[in-house]
Amino acid sequence: MKPADLLARHGIHPALLESAPPPPAHAHILARVQSVPPRPCVVCGDQAATACIVVCSEAGPSWADLCWDHGMAMRPQCSLPETLEGIVSDLRAAAREAGLPGAAGLAFYSSSETAAAGRRNEEPR
Repeated sequence: MKPADLLARHGIHPALLESAPPPPAHAHILARVQSVPPRPCVVCGDQAATACIVVCSEAGPSWADLCWDHGMAMRPQCSLPETLEGIVSDLRAAAREAGLPGAAGLAFYSSSETAAAGRRNEEPR
């Protein structure tokens, strides 16, 4: 979720927030997060653990101080495959892209027990 979406979801208009320098302002963000006393989260009021700059067309850049939970809500969701087959497919594709020899026939052990027995998934027992 983008910072502006998080603020909109909670009814917080960026024009009401403190002005910020134009992004990227990494040094300013670090200084703000480390300031004493800690700032409150603009969403819930808990202690802020991070800060970001939200750019609103009518308000310009504004600070959004966020607690851990609201800061994590803005992080991109994981898009890793959920099945063993999906993971193996991604690993094979990465091996092909890297030009590894034998990438097309790459096989993986499905468990530590089959690895210890020296069998791959497609090998008979």
